[in-house]
Amino acid sequence: MAGEILTLGRSELARLLRAILREGNPWQAAGTAGLPFPRVVEGIKQLLDAGALAFDGNRLQLTTRGQDLARDLGVTVAPDIRCLACQGSGIDLSFFQEVTQRYEELARGRPEPLAAYDQGYQTIDSVMRRVALMVAQGDVEGKDVVVLGDDDLASLALALTGLPRSVVVIEIDQRLCAFIEQAARRAGLNITVYCRSLTDRLPPELLGQFDTFLTDPTETEHGLLLFLEKGFMCLKKGEGRAGYFGITRIESNISKWHIWQRELLNRHAITFTHILPDFSLYANWEEPEEQPIPDLPPFARPSPVPWYRSTFFRVETLPEFQPPADYVIEGGRELYEDEDAIDKVWRSPDVDTAITASVMTPAPTPFPTQLTLGRHVIAEFWKCRNREPLRNLKQVLELAVRRAGATLLNMKIHRFVPDGFSALVLLAESHISLHAWPEYAYVAVDVFTCGEADPEVIIEVLKDYLQPAESAQITLERGLGPLMVLPALRPETEAASLGSPSLPLGI
Repeated sequence: MAGEILTLGRSELARLLRAILREGNPWQAAGTAGLPFPRVVEGIKQLLDAGALAFDGNRLQLTTRGQDLARDLGVTVAPDIRCLACQGSGIDLSFFQEVTQRYEELARGRPEPLAAYDQGYQTIDSVMRRVALMVAQGDVEGKDVVVLGDDDLASLALALTGLPRSVVVIEIDQRLCAFIEQAARRAGLNITVYCRSLTDRLPPELLGQFDTFLTDPTETEHGLLLFLEKGFMCLKKGEGRAGYFGITRIESNISKWHIWQRELLNRHAITFTHILPDFSLYANWEEPEEQPIPDLPPFARPSPVPWYRSTFFRVETLPEFQPPADYVIEGGRELYEDEDAIDKVWRSPDVDTAITASVMTPAPTPFPTQLTLGRHVIAEFWKCRNREPLRNLKQVLELAVRRAGATLLNMKIHRFVPDGFSALVLLAESHISLHAWPEYAYVAVDVFTCGEADPEVIIEVLKDYLQPAESAQITLERGLGPLMVLPALRPETEAASLGSPSLPLGI
């Protein structure tokens, strides 16, 4: 029956029907269904057209056909187990009553949000819940904190606690930059504001200088990774640093979540410690004359109460964490809008004008005069002094991939009797291969990467681990036409590298 009515998959349809049965109100159902808003709109429209759903001007209800569909999908009304006092967050804000009051006073008169910058303000309680969690985790007191994008004015709330050593804001919107600076001066708060786009390079003095970052990234794949990568660039190296960020299911599908989680875990020595669903609630954007979707009655008028929710994440760095290198990318709508964006079905008038404003257009990345699709390094390691190379080979390969800025997809290590081995590493950027003849203390290494990944870094990590007394390598520039070898084959005799504390030697 589901296939006869909807273009949504069975899992998506089950999520939508479960939210409708639990909430009734179309906006609240959209906020809790766990689907991108355009898919919710598509599903509700098709259910109404098929006679499976009815709308009485306030609530959505399943018709007899809709109830049959729910039974077919095994959908029942799930109990609402959210705590009314803490809105399901598990955070007691009584400790922060004075800070909350002062924050509310400072935030009055803030600039209206711009959809072009994907702005939207959290409720005051949501901002304070985030701050309370950060404090409880030991990531605020005596710490240097950076906030990347601050339409929630979280920097003011953090500074008002009197706990951080410093608070720095990086924000694209000049209106918000001026507002935060003025509010900080009035309240005597130690906040430094940098007004710039994250698509440009960060100020050098901010790189690797912070204990904690907080951000609400845009939810396109490229935008999300850009914000988080810039946050990691700001963290100090080593263990115990923390990153906090909010991401929704309202503008980001679950497959996108999988992509960025995999990317972050492959690129960086981090672990996820907290994933808190529906932790943050966003205040409604008050536009009395606005009609979000005029031709669809359940969404023809804005919701009278907040409905837009996000999941709050915390990540923590491991001992081998290194902040990544900074970079520049082209700014544009692809950072703010994709098929999951609300603007696909609910467009705001300021998007087209503001998205192309000069503040969104940093200096472009120089385009190469010759098209190099990748670099291919072939290396020879002789007289290798690590006599147990298999002991930590997997961890060393993972470390090499992270340091090179590459993305690990798969790895296979095969041991030959008595002690030879081959290792193949599949990268999103191409591959790594090793073939060892321990009886000759020889390892053949092949590294091919495209994009920003650096094959030379992988070679150096492997060289430190295998400890060849002699080595040589050639680099092929791929994609230029006729193969070019740079530089020529050159043997190298090196002193033993036995003291690298960052690599497991396996000896």
